[in-house]
Amino acid sequence: MITLFEEGGFPMWFLLAFGLGTLIFAVRYAMAPTTWAFRVTCGFSAATFATAVTGTCAALAAVGHHAPEYAKRHPAMTLTEVVLQGVAESMSPGILGFTMLSLAAMIVTLGFYREGKG
Repeated sequence: MITLFEEGGFPMWFLLAFGLGTLIFAVRYAMAPTTWAFRVTCGFSAATFATAVTGTCAALAAVGHHAPEYAKRHPAMTLTEVVLQGVAESMSPGILGFTMLSLAAMIVTLGFYREGKG
């Protein structure tokens, strides 16, 4: 998890904050389903989604800017290897963000279930 966080770079801090907010309000909604809690959960989910996409884009842009000079400093690696490693690291924000969104969706589904029983 620490490696995933380090590979994602600075946007991971925002992603962690928005993702935790999403999960907290999803649990709040599941415990006591209200329109307010659902709307706040949706807002945090949108922020988490946008941050995951933005973080991935920022990481891919960094790979594009720094891969050629990195390949020059490490002649044992080809540019293709450097780019592939960079793309793999760039997926970190998506992995964390979309995992949090998946968990939140499952928790909100519990809230839907509880709301329908009331």
